[in-house]
Amino acid sequence: MIDRIRRFFRKKEQGKKQAGSKPSLPAPAVAQIEVTTRCNLKCTMCPRTHFSGDKNVDFPFEVFESFAESFSELNHVHLQGWGEPLLHPRIFDMAALVVKNQCRVGFTTNGSLLDDRVIGEILRLPVHHVAVSVAGADDEVHGAIRVGSNLDTLLGRVANLVDARNAAGQSEPVVHLSYMMTRKAVAGLPEMVRKAHEIGVDRLVTPNLDCPVTRDEEEGRIFGFGEPEKDIEKVLDEARILANKKKFRMSVYPLKLSDEILVCELNPLTQFFVNVHGDVAPCPYASLMGRTPYNRYFLGETVPTEPLVFGSLAESSMGAIWQQDAYRKFRMQYWNRRTAYDNLSKNRTSIHSVFGLQDYIREIDGVLSEYPVPPFCRKCYKAFGA
Repeated sequence: MIDRIRRFFRKKEQGKKQAGSKPSLPAPAVAQIEVTTRCNLKCTMCPRTHFSGDKNVDFPFEVFESFAESFSELNHVHLQGWGEPLLHPRIFDMAALVVKNQCRVGFTTNGSLLDDRVIGEILRLPVHHVAVSVAGADDEVHGAIRVGSNLDTLLGRVANLVDARNAAGQSEPVVHLSYMMTRKAVAGLPEMVRKAHEIGVDRLVTPNLDCPVTRDEEEGRIFGFGEPEKDIEKVLDEARILANKKKFRMSVYPLKLSDEILVCELNPLTQFFVNVHGDVAPCPYASLMGRTPYNRYFLGETVPTEPLVFGSLAESSMGAIWQQDAYRKFRMQYWNRRTAYDNLSKNRTSIHSVFGLQDYIREIDGVLSEYPVPPFCRKCYKAFGA
């Protein structure tokens, strides 16, 4: 079977060469744009707290304007990176440009600046999606992680946003709470379900701390390749039961990693990240606070990480950058991986015994080994489903 997959790719590539064309890859659909690296908090898990980097830089509005013509070809633009987006003085001018070009716009915020004026701007556009970051179900835990933030004040501001939206009879923005799952915070998840439901947000999501940049954060992660800890699973079950009882949407990220993830959640086949200088990268972890090298951790190992960017919107169009050879080569590794798996699955019509299942698993392992993720991604937790 693996030989047939290899022959399929060789034949396909030969056909492309004969036709004189490049392989067809998906078009971009989602852009995440780092509008600023300024922030008014000092979160313990944030790279901004631990590295010097390109701090206190705002995305140039004129570069954003020149990029705006591309928005009509996208499904969603998310205005957020390694800073607090509401600190950019022209954040709502940026959002308005996205909306003007018939594209959905959203952002993730620490919530500290959600006052009446900001809420009014969000509703006026309207912004499609607002995610608010929280790190604990009580202020002791939340405030110790998101230093400078008060949980009760934050939830009050979020409640004001939801109430104002409902009073205006609008369906947008969709409002999410993003509850970072750390060893310190996990026990409070059921209580956060109660609080999130009480203030009327649309959903609670529970992302993992998937890019630890300090030894403490690496040791504090609750996911891995082994089975999740029973105490943690018990807390998650309690939170799920409560959410179901209240008919409240909660999305829990997996705690057990897998080496069979075809393309990570950030999906560089159709999504891209633009840092505060306008450099285009496949994801936020490929460009931290602009052009800053940094160390992250993977299974206890320190991973020195250089920025991976493929061009600048200050110098070129997004279309030209997207079709640049090095960027296409990067994405092609994911395309080959996914396509090889799809073809393997397509050709495996039925499994009649446990031996057939074992053979199929070996074939999957062979395909995934034959078509690995790009080198930059091989020591990133996102590549394994975190």
